[in-house]
Amino acid sequence: MFGFKLFLLLQGVVSALCATLTYNWDIDWVPVSPDGFPRVAVGINGKWPCPQIDVNVGDRVIVNIVNNLGNETTTIHFHGIFQTGSNQMDGPAQATQCPIAPGSSFQYDFVINQTGTYWYHAHVGGQYIDGLRGPIIVHDPRSPFLGLYEEEVTFTVTDWYHTQAPYLIDFFESPLNNEIHGGSEPVPNATLINEAQNVKFPIKPNGTYLFHIINMAAFAGIYVQFDQHELTVVGIDGVYTTPRKVSQVFLATAQRYSVIVQAKPNANQNFAITTSMDLSMFDPSVTPPNLNNNATAWLVYDSAKPLPVAPSFQYLDSALNDKVFTPYDQEGPLGPVTHPISLTMGFTSNEANQNRAIFNNVTYIPQKVPSLYTALSAPADQVSNPVIYGVNSNAFVLPYNAIVEITLSNTDNGPHPFHLHSHQFQVIARSDPTADDTLLTPPTNVVPPATPMRRDTVLVNGGGYVILRFKADNPGVALFHCHIEWHVEAGLTATFIEAPEQLQALGLVIPQSHKATCAKLGIPITGNAAGNTKNWTDLTGAFTTPPLNDWGALVNPPSSKGKYRYARRRSSRVIRDLE
Repeated sequence: MFGFKLFLLLQGVVSALCATLTYNWDIDWVPVSPDGFPRVAVGINGKWPCPQIDVNVGDRVIVNIVNNLGNETTTIHFHGIFQTGSNQMDGPAQATQCPIAPGSSFQYDFVINQTGTYWYHAHVGGQYIDGLRGPIIVHDPRSPFLGLYEEEVTFTVTDWYHTQAPYLIDFFESPLNNEIHGGSEPVPNATLINEAQNVKFPIKPNGTYLFHIINMAAFAGIYVQFDQHELTVVGIDGVYTTPRKVSQVFLATAQRYSVIVQAKPNANQNFAITTSMDLSMFDPSVTPPNLNNNATAWLVYDSAKPLPVAPSFQYLDSALNDKVFTPYDQEGPLGPVTHPISLTMGFTSNEANQNRAIFNNVTYIPQKVPSLYTALSAPADQVSNPVIYGVNSNAFVLPYNAIVEITLSNTDNGPHPFHLHSHQFQVIARSDPTADDTLLTPPTNVVPPATPMRRDTVLVNGGGYVILRFKADNPGVALFHCHIEWHVEAGLTATFIEAPEQLQALGLVIPQSHKATCAKLGIPITGNAAGNTKNWTDLTGAFTTPPLNDWGALVNPPSSKGKYRYARRRSSRVIRDLE
């Protein structure tokens, strides 16, 4: 524990020498039409796309939030940022904080001591589907690749829906969807590049550029290819990698790549950049008939010359094999394993025929008390008891400095991108794609790679397994979940209660703005999952049944134009149109 406190002390010393960046954000509804279809999105300070956060390693970031949405709560998760010593700033609702109530103010305050490409997004009610998302770029003056590029460029890819998220979440989980479409996920209407289409990137002959490529989609994995330009991968999910040249990259939802692009020696022509969604998980019965699977941007060497038509897109199997990327620091496999965890994931229908996702036959349901607040308020003799966090929190207590090995078996026939908060993990082994479930169980003689790929979001193939390792050296509450937002809302989440005794010893302070929004929403900030502070193993009143708003197969509500009114229906947060 002394080593961890020393780390925090040194972190504070470094931070004192760095900048403090303050962002004041009013979160509100903004009319948008990035693909020509008018609707509203969740924007910041009256604008959308949401702003980029640019920091240097060691900078302190303060984000002051005012929720002006009126009919929705909100939160922000800073994806991939470890929040070492600041777990209360991680962002997922009812895990590390209460949702931010309409009309409430809230402050995030933390230091970033990582490098590379990250992003932020809402972490409540599927809200980032509706636009609350943006890049985080951490610049590193000591990057080993600093001399290899002259400029940095942000390149985001997203899927885009014409229908607002609450309708689509209810459609996905509704009994009617189960009956008609077998529980199929809503399929997007369009692909966006930098939250737009037909984007142009100015390029100088012989220039060198570091592109930060981020998949901020809710569902779709997306391929990216620069016509007649090689991509030199130097980072994945914030981890520097040994440089490797490729012609195409594939990004599962929430993944990031840092790639260096060498420009052509002359400005004789311009070149297309093509992005293409992976169609393998889209059910044709719910796929929009006018879906444009591809989006095109351009490397513009000469604005007076024509923009070429994008070449026919060829999907490369090699783009799916991210295990070829090894960390630049050549870190070997962690071991020996001291805390194995086995997870089997799949989908089921509950008694209401509602479509739900499960880990080890348990569907995640947020509890009455945020899990972090339970960990901070529990008596010492109960804080490491997983029972107090609620059956449906899928809680696993991790001892401090344990070498944790997760073996995840995917019984679904589709691939799933799994993300771990607060850490990057090593990918020890992963099965290849298969047409059946013959690869659900890994062999007993798995030999780790000499330098395992390390990242924070990994794609697990359908009908197969993945083995991940990390060290439990960051006390707090860390979620482990599929990053397909429909599956998050359906309960495909586990909660890691990491080193709870050491967490209590840190003396984390819950800021007043955090407490105020809890009070406004009537959410207790002490007690077990049910809010019980007397008998910590008494879970009477804990949430065990997910809410059900059966709006059936409504997937095309009125278009978003003109004035808006608030629609309040149980837990809905939809803005509907006045015709």
